Amino acid sequence: MVHISNINTLQSIYYAYFHSTIKYGITSWGNSSNRGKIFILQNKIIRIMASAQPRTCCRSLFKQSEILPILCQYILSLMNFIIKNHEAFQTNSSIHNINKWNKHHLHRTNAIQSCCQKSTFYAGIKFFNCLPLRVTIFKKGKAKFKAALKKYLHTHSFYSVDEFFVCKDNL
Repeated sequence: MVHISNINTLQSIYYAYFHSTIKYGITSWGNSSNRGKIFILQNKIIRIMASAQPRTCCRSLFKQSEILPILCQYILSLMNFIIKNHEAFQTNSSIHNINKWNKHHLHRTNAIQSCCQKSTFYAGIKFFNCLPLRVTIFKKGKAKFKAALKKYLHTHSFYSVDEFFVCKDNL
């Protein structure tokens, strides 16, 4: 298809076949170790779509094609879950009366077991609390929040969880 199609057709094929497959259930399995294998496959597809060399860095290719890497897609799905179920979460200001800088963050209980730490609720809260205030300010308006989050994720195209958590733009 690369030789007979333009980039818009290739993107449509990507979204129809690959993206729809990875998006299904990513909220549940997105934190698994197999995410790396899917990311490698996604990089290969992006390189093929852009007619790039096999060892070309894909970060700029993701930005050009406006396709989110698998980790960013996982974060987007988690945040959609948080926003859809916002009544199940409490903010720190509703738990504590102390006026602290992180009062707008979602309250996270201490989880000792790794199965709890990898759960959708716990991971969603952890990622949400690391988003910049310019994104989380829109949490009451789903459409504005999603648009701001997509713009933020497209801008950074995170490859790893550590890269997301140490991003200076999250402060």
